[in-house]
Amino acid sequence: MLKPVSVLALSVLALAACSAEGDLAGDLEIGGTDPAYWTVQIHHETGKSAISILGEPAFEGELPVKTAGEGGAILLTSKTPEGDFAMAFTHKECFDGLAEDARPWTVTVKWNGEILNGCAKPV
Repeated sequence: MLKPVSVLALSVLALAACSAEGDLAGDLEIGGTDPAYWTVQIHHETGKSAISILGEPAFEGELPVKTAGEGGAILLTSKTPEGDFAMAFTHKECFDGLAEDARPWTVTVKWNGEILNGCAKPV
């Protein structure tokens, strides 16, 4: 039988996981510098993702759809004219050289044969 303290600790962990995942339900600022400078702005009001990768023309995608990824990651996939732009989010503090402060999410994107690494935060 679980002791009241154990139940309380499990409840707090469950609430923290839910609130962290809730961060991905709103507008997001995503980006990185590895291997090239790239950014994604997700705007729920417009229903669009603005995607920019150094050396490529900027393009727009649809509002991403959330699914479960490998190893507990959360996938946000935006359909674009260039193909699906799938971003794997892991709730792990991230420093990317773009911001002075840590961001709460580490992001990995597989795009056109490259792996883009970066960070994300709700805005």
